Amino acid sequence: MAAGYTIQYVELPNGAVPVREFLDSLDDRAAAKIVGFINRLGSYGPQMPRKFSKSLGRGLFELRVEHFDRIFRVFYFFQPGMVIVLTSGFQKKGQETPEGEIARAERLRGLWLRWRNQYPASGTARRKILEEAGL
Repeated sequence: MAAGYTIQYVELPNGAVPVREFLDSLDDRAAAKIVGFINRLGSYGPQMPRKFSKSLGRGLFELRVEHFDRIFRVFYFFQPGMVIVLTSGFQKKGQETPEGEIARAERLRGLWLRWRNQYPASGTARRKILEEAGL
């Protein structure tokens, strides 16, 4: 088992952090369970059991968490240096993962790969980056 992966979060140019906003929208128990799985992901990395982690292709993965009758997903990707970057999360309502959620996670991944959460100081430039990313 690999140990010591660093967990990072995609931050938008306006300061919003999609995964944290998702967690804040949940009740405390559900959020705590997801955070526990995120911590477990940090310990296991790519060795996380398939029951809890699934590749979606194109370098994107989903962390799969069930809490009572609810199903949650958190999207992430790996970076060199034992880094895992979390992009977004949502509560799953159907059988398939919605393409819109996957597309959003891919846009967030692209934003992180280009900027690595280091955005220009100008508010105008930050708004333009958000617009260009379609977020």
